[in-house]
Amino acid sequence: MKLLTTLKLGDEHIKEMERLGVEVFVFDTKDELIQFQKPEEVNVIIANDSALQRDFLDRCINLKWVHVPHVGIERIPLEYFKERNIIVTNARGAGGVPISEHIIFTMLMIARKGRCVLENQIAHKWEKPQGIFNLYGKTVGFLGTGDIATETAKRLKTFGMKTLGMNTTGKQVEYFDKVYTVEDFNELLSQCDFIVCTLPLTPRTKNLIGEEQFKCMKKDAYIINVARGAIFNEAVLYDYLKNHRIGGAALDVFVEEFELGYLPEESPFWELDNVIITPHIAASGDLWGYFSLKIVMHNVKYFCEGKIDKMINVIEYDKGY
Repeated sequence: MKLLTTLKLGDEHIKEMERLGVEVFVFDTKDELIQFQKPEEVNVIIANDSALQRDFLDRCINLKWVHVPHVGIERIPLEYFKERNIIVTNARGAGGVPISEHIIFTMLMIARKGRCVLENQIAHKWEKPQGIFNLYGKTVGFLGTGDIATETAKRLKTFGMKTLGMNTTGKQVEYFDKVYTVEDFNELLSQCDFIVCTLPLTPRTKNLIGEEQFKCMKKDAYIINVARGAIFNEAVLYDYLKNHRIGGAALDVFVEEFELGYLPEESPFWELDNVIITPHIAASGDLWGYFSLKIVMHNVKYFCEGKIDKMINVIEYDKGY
């Protein structure tokens, strides 16, 4: 079996794959990968969405499994893989720990007025910021109850916070005091001091949060988005932030950033004084690779053994996640 990857593997991972009968080809770039001379012999590809180009995939006539080493799969041709019955997996679960730390970091920045403190330090001003508050006793609502939300909710219990969640079925999940369905979405929003978005971007979730939902929020509610910018109606979000109709936001993702790979200098979000902007770094840290490779190695083992039912993070084509 031949496996092509742009995900960097350690020697121990390559040796383990070879022990399982896998011939491994590691490439530094996607361009090198798609120039592989014998695509008809390829069975597995591990690469970012940008490498999964149709003209190359068409030549991989024996391709059985594709793994994208990130969580978002909006850009990969799911319908194409469905037609060819190619297994698709992602790195769901790798980001739970690092992203939960990022969410808590931004919550503390908001509560302790971290932006103001740093601005005062740079300006050499000994001035106490106004409006500092505590996390204890506050309510946080998670849009989505997957690994990121669960890992964060678990940690926030240490702060004495009330944790609410929303998922498609309303199924109760550990570390959440209550879980709502999408139909009860607005009721959840009305209770929250913090609203944390961890949803995947699908046709159903695009612009999920618009004027109707913002009207339900508390005037001092804070939004934290570590998912995708397009889940919010960004024009409405900007209006509510600019006019201080909600408390503020910590935004790691934006619509333009998703399209361009960065937030342009001229974006009006930069000018808002109640927003913390981070450059899509929620999953950053020294643990992502560790958790990501655990997922890969687990799936390689069971794929080689023909135990497809034991593979994890298998994408459901029609759901888009």
